[in-house]
Amino acid sequence: MTACKALIVICTAIAIGLLASPAVAGERAPGDIVSICIDGGSQEHPDIDGGTVVWEDGRNGKSIYYSSGPGGGSRKVAGAGTGQRYPSVSGDYIVWEENRNMSPDIFFFEISTGVTTALTDDPADQWMPVVHGEHVVWYDARSGSTDICLYDIETGSETFLSCSPVTDWKPALSERYVVWEESTGNGDIWLYDIRSGERHRITGNGARQTYPSISVSRIVWEDYRNGAPDIYLFDLDDPGAGEQRITDDPDWQVSPAIDGDLIAWEDRRDGPWNVYICDLTAGKDKQVPVIPSATEQLYPAVSGDRVVWQNGRGEGSDVYAFTYFSGTAPVAEFSANPGEGGAVLNVRFIDQSAGDPGTWEWDFGDGNTSTLQDPRHFYEIPGNYTVSLTVSNAFGSDTVTKTDLIRVGPPEPPVIRFRAEPVSGPAPLTVAFYGDLPDYATAWLWDFGDGERSVHRDTYHRYDRPGVYNVSLTCDNAGASATHTEYDYITVYEQLDPSFSADVRNGTAPLTARFTDTSTGGPETWLWDFGDGGTSSEQNPVHTYVSPGAYDVTLTAGNAAGSGTAAEPGYITVHPPTATPTPTVSVTPTPSPTVTPTVTPTPTVNVTPTQTQTPTPTAIQNPPGGGGGGGGGGGGSAPVNPGWSTPEPNPTPKPTPREADSGSLHLGETGLVDQVARIHSADGVATLMIAEGIRAVDAAGNPLRAVTLATIDPADVPAAPGAYVFAGYACTAGPEGAAFSPPATLSFNFTEEQWDAVYNGSVQGGLVVQRYNRSAGTWEEVPTAVLPEARSVTAEVLHFSAYALFAAAPDDGAAQAVAADTGQEPTAGEEIPYAHLIPGLLALIIAGAGALLYFRKGEP
Repeated sequence: MTACKALIVICTAIAIGLLASPAVAGERAPGDIVSICIDGGSQEHPDIDGGTVVWEDGRNGKSIYYSSGPGGGSRKVAGAGTGQRYPSVSGDYIVWEENRNMSPDIFFFEISTGVTTALTDDPADQWMPVVHGEHVVWYDARSGSTDICLYDIETGSETFLSCSPVTDWKPALSERYVVWEESTGNGDIWLYDIRSGERHRITGNGARQTYPSISVSRIVWEDYRNGAPDIYLFDLDDPGAGEQRITDDPDWQVSPAIDGDLIAWEDRRDGPWNVYICDLTAGKDKQVPVIPSATEQLYPAVSGDRVVWQNGRGEGSDVYAFTYFSGTAPVAEFSANPGEGGAVLNVRFIDQSAGDPGTWEWDFGDGNTSTLQDPRHFYEIPGNYTVSLTVSNAFGSDTVTKTDLIRVGPPEPPVIRFRAEPVSGPAPLTVAFYGDLPDYATAWLWDFGDGERSVHRDTYHRYDRPGVYNVSLTCDNAGASATHTEYDYITVYEQLDPSFSADVRNGTAPLTARFTDTSTGGPETWLWDFGDGGTSSEQNPVHTYVSPGAYDVTLTAGNAAGSGTAAEPGYITVHPPTATPTPTVSVTPTPSPTVTPTVTPTPTVNVTPTQTQTPTPTAIQNPPGGGGGGGGGGGGSAPVNPGWSTPEPNPTPKPTPREADSGSLHLGETGLVDQVARIHSADGVATLMIAEGIRAVDAAGNPLRAVTLATIDPADVPAAPGAYVFAGYACTAGPEGAAFSPPATLSFNFTEEQWDAVYNGSVQGGLVVQRYNRSAGTWEEVPTAVLPEARSVTAEVLHFSAYALFAAAPDDGAAQAVAADTGQEPTAGEEIPYAHLIPGLLALIIAGAGALLYFRKGEP
């Protein structure tokens, strides 16, 4: 037995591709369609209960197959009979008609046990069985004429209904009732009450009523009283409602099936037979096909929210299933504000519909429409306007119309209001102007006070010269115009550019340097940092460096426009003082009591060094004692050459390190960074600073010992977030996953030319640093500070990742953010730390070696 292995997704694609007809367009039922079995041979007459589907299968002759659902495979029922037809399923039971003993009999199969039982074995015919709950019914000719037999599965008892059924199709069965087409008249619908044993006539119309189906108390059938057949319904629990017509299309609707609120039938209104459904909770007028198709769809069966049918005829027939998504149509409602005013009147419409609509169709009454949920519309011509809204979803649509809702009067002079950001700053100053009111004007004219103008509602303007400027905006409203002026609105200061010099930058300690402020732009305040802990607020201070070392010097200059900082790393170099001794040596030997020593003093040596030191010489002699070997004799004192103690030079103070080596982190005993670490990107723009007291850990939570900072090629930067454009600078800090508490600081520092391109090419203050979240694939803003006076943008770094600088994109495109060309070539390699000290150290070593050789030239 070949299993049906089509998965739900694959089957859905096959169903849509094979079933959908390009000639059939329109609405379809909401839900999912899957194939149950599309194997070779025919698959016909399906039935369904819950998740179990049964059908006739012609792949190996006529056999009964069943499936537990889409993708669950198919199985053949036990037994090797032939001519098996018309299966029916309910719970654990499957019944069918089988021509095993030269005439059709009824067979019964339990899915859970796999046992097949013959319910009849009579030479007369028994055919078209239906099972529901604990009962089975079928047509039976044992009495010599056709009757209906009701079989009790639990007791095995049989009850004949004493009727004359029309056997074109199966009888119908529910928990309490048996329903069939009786041959009275042209065919009527009759009912048998299993509990009471009574029979009732349901229809008495002169036309034919056939093919009944029942669910609890609701009965549906195919009815010919209107000529072409329609689908009708009768509710036993609501007999006063009478026989209700479900379909009224002039074409044919036949073979209905019902379960609960869902009815399915064959419908020819689209040309070929298609399966249509009606959800009674959405209204009997809501009738849609499950999947419009050029292939015939026959014999539908319903269970809960599922429909199965035979797709095609003969050898090409297959079995498909559809799961219906139930719901209700929306109810349309909306509001509008304002409802009246002079032309041009800007009205905002708000959808207030209930029922989860999926589409909106607005008619504003002046020939204009919209499909937005909450649109705005401008009424330019005076008059009264009727507005309507139609909302729809998969279950229906609804329309609401409001007559003379909008009343538009003659044009009125506009009320003008505008704003600018920023309103002050150093030249050149780029200002964003926004025409907030009126938003209904038809024309705008800006006068920026420096001879320049613009006709855009929202625009940008650059002030190149310092000064105070008036700004005016003139708006036109359908011929009525007005002007509003803000006096002394924009203030532009001279650009502050801090710089300085020193009269001496290199020398030995103590070194006194005179610093001169060379800043431009009219600085009024100064704050010097000399790099050794000393500061000054004078314009031109004098400072003395006591200890050797290399010192950074920083000047922060300020005025009314703001402040700026000039920093010169390693600007002052202080060497240790050179010490060259000039010794004068006098030696007086110590006499021995028994031996008169001969002492040869060392001659006086005079050296004239840069600085003179006089060491104290120490005579070295042997202690008194006995004579040596050879003649051996009494003790005495041997003549000796006096020796010298080498003078100790003054220790050279070492400057306290202010920063760790670039890229490495120095951690204290507590695990916190105890020396400031700075690392620069190769292009010199990005700098990462990790301050003292920060806890730095890698992705595994271990103490972090080293960091990296690399630039990212702009072509490799992921797409910018919607409201921003990439400013041309990006870097990645590693190792990835490293974390800092409190945050480290990432800064982008620019030359004047670079800053002008990045800052003045965007809305000032609109720069922001964002971090790329690799797992989410999105950019995320981080706390950012824009420092125009320092030409710098700084950001907080909690986690290592890719970081990039973005600029706010203007709302109307009046200005464009341009990515700055850095204008710098990558540095071949980092400069050796303290390279400027190497020549001095070499000179000091050579001088010391020469002095040592000179002083010791009289020794052996």
